[in-house]
Amino acid sequence: MDRFLSIDWNAPLEDLIDNTFISEERLEKESVIYKILTGNFKDPFKNIEEDCKDVEIDLMKDADPDLNEMKKECEVKQVKKINRYVPGSFKPIFKFPKKSKLNKEQQAMCLRVLLRFSKSNKPKLTQKEREELKKYMSLQQIISEEQDEFLEFAKSKWNERLFNIMYEDFINLSWKSKLQHIYKLPRYYSEVASIPFAADKNVEVQFISNCLRLGKLPKIMLPTFTKPCILRINSAHLRKQFLPNENTFKESSNSVKLPVSEDINCQKLAEDNDVDLVISSSGLKCLVNNIDPTHSNSWILPIVIKRYNDKNVIYINKPAPPIASTVPEKNTWVYKYILKYFFIGTKYLTSESNEGDNIFDDVNSEKLLQLEEEYENTLTKIKNKISNVSNVSKEDKNLEGISTQQNLTNDVHSSDVLNCKKESLNTTTSNFCNASNCISNEDIQNKISEETEGSISYDLFTIGPQSEQSEMMKNVIKKYKILVRTKTHGFEILKNKVQRLLLLTPKLEHQADLGAEIVTLEEASKQWISLIFRPHTYLARVRISTKTSEVLQIEHRTAMSINNEIKRLYNIKVKDSLAILHNIIQSLADLSPGHYIMRHTVRNGAFAALFKLAEGPAKNVLDIHSIYSGIFYTLPNPRWIPLDKTLPTPMLKHFERMPTLFYPSNNKTLSNRKKCI
Repeated sequence: MDRFLSIDWNAPLEDLIDNTFISEERLEKESVIYKILTGNFKDPFKNIEEDCKDVEIDLMKDADPDLNEMKKECEVKQVKKINRYVPGSFKPIFKFPKKSKLNKEQQAMCLRVLLRFSKSNKPKLTQKEREELKKYMSLQQIISEEQDEFLEFAKSKWNERLFNIMYEDFINLSWKSKLQHIYKLPRYYSEVASIPFAADKNVEVQFISNCLRLGKLPKIMLPTFTKPCILRINSAHLRKQFLPNENTFKESSNSVKLPVSEDINCQKLAEDNDVDLVISSSGLKCLVNNIDPTHSNSWILPIVIKRYNDKNVIYINKPAPPIASTVPEKNTWVYKYILKYFFIGTKYLTSESNEGDNIFDDVNSEKLLQLEEEYENTLTKIKNKISNVSNVSKEDKNLEGISTQQNLTNDVHSSDVLNCKKESLNTTTSNFCNASNCISNEDIQNKISEETEGSISYDLFTIGPQSEQSEMMKNVIKKYKILVRTKTHGFEILKNKVQRLLLLTPKLEHQADLGAEIVTLEEASKQWISLIFRPHTYLARVRISTKTSEVLQIEHRTAMSINNEIKRLYNIKVKDSLAILHNIIQSLADLSPGHYIMRHTVRNGAFAALFKLAEGPAKNVLDIHSIYSGIFYTLPNPRWIPLDKTLPTPMLKHFERMPTLFYPSNNKTLSNRKKCI
């Protein structure tokens, strides 16, 4: 303070009279810049903590109450600054017709109860929480009635919303590339049988072992929601990353991109393990999607039956692409690729990155393009090294990360997390199902090509009678062995440094201003079967706004939680869909080897038609090439998707509002409601 008071704030008279602005003597004496340049500057705030350590802050607060208020204001501003970003903070497009019957305090209390009981573990309630639960239960009828009104309001506005196809050029090119598998099939088929979906039997699936694992599990980096994460991308980047090249369909039979009937690994493992059915994940999802009582979906599944060791082996290949889809279905399709592009592998995000949640605001930026070029150059060098047969044995040491082995148990749900243990390629090939003949030098190159897309697994399962059934029923229902080829997107690292296997799936939100949409029966059933045949894997359901491409929230799901979700929303036992798979194996097991087509249309109802290869065109012969005209049609008027009554969005949590309720009323008690209305 003494130094501050000693400063001469008045310029000398000669400085004002003469031509000199500041004299040299005064510059040397008072200029901070001069002292810094000459090395004589002393920081006046150095050791300020030591000077102030004896100051009694509490006494100052008592002497000046305004300090307390200033501190509180600073804390509030700091909290608001930290929480300034709330995903999906959209203003409603449409004006609400009424106010809620619950006031702000009541909605906040109900939301707390809802969040408390939405956790997986049973909460231990305090006395205050018990009282809140009692109040919540007393309001249940009012809440239920108002939620029904809210959903009717949302449904009435559905047709006023805009539905635009995103990245349509990529969708059409991707669809045509998938269609090439159909054009490679024999063309003509005649109907030979009908396979029922429903059956009076209870079956279950049990995991046996992992036979083979190819590729490397990449790291998945999910957004932390500290800032907006916008999934916008140039269509050219999608085409470059995901569309196959011209030689895709000329590759060797070792490529895992081929149908399972042409995958040499599937054939070797099926012979060695006495398998009844070989199927891919996409084939399973097609079959399980027939539990809807309306049976309104249409699909085509190519089937090949081969005979090994005096036994038929059924190969169910990938389903044919749909002839037409709705706008939401097409957009969901393309966002599966977009999620992979943004979140999978170290190509785009690394744990050391300081760029925040979204480094893709400009996908054409020089930095991003440079990262892509460096990555592709590195990958090319690796492929060139591997292709040199003389160096393969030396390079095996560098392939330890390519093959991962997991110690799995028969119980699909017995572990919440999994430490992914990496083992060498030689260990994997020698210990699993005599699979050494499945791997060659050519396969090693295939593994490298798959490194950026996830890990390929060949797993053995059985499907048969439930263990608690009577011996008589067990004898009636035959047990079959299934070889399933699946792909796992990668792993995420939890806060406790544990790695967890993960599948990514998009959930598009068309009504984000009103709430979160329910998962459709088709979406949920496909997600459930995906996890059933991927032991110890979790699903990350990424909810994305179709209007802004913003990631709104991410739900982690297990097979059990999805099963409960289907039961709550649709009152359907999704496990009954396993009977469909058992029926198909039973119906196809005794057929003669050859090419078949299984087809379902709306008129087939609860049955699928089975067609066998025909010699040529004739009456009542199906020409599968004629089904496709080369155009991926768009169906009009997508059906309304209801909002979830139990899933609050981040915006609803922030404003402490219940899902699918109108804005809180201004009244303090329910008894004054009529006056307010």
